[in-house]
Amino acid sequence: METATMPKKISSASLHELKPFIVQTISEVLNDPDFGLELSDRAQARLRQSRESSDKTISFNDVKRKYH
Repeated sequence: METATMPKKISSASLHELKPFIVQTISEVLNDPDFGLELSDRAQARLRQSRESSDKTISFNDVKRKYH
């Protein structure tokens, strides 16, 4: 699916310009199996800890090179 480009000013956009953006947004919501779900307190704490950690992260490409 092609990514829709949002007009700079919504108030001056025509329906024709807004329609692709609206369709794309609705499609993303409907295709997201986690939409509307909340993270558990434990998951939120783990994400917060990970974000605040000074540990070095490994890029996807490095992991791919190492194990592929």
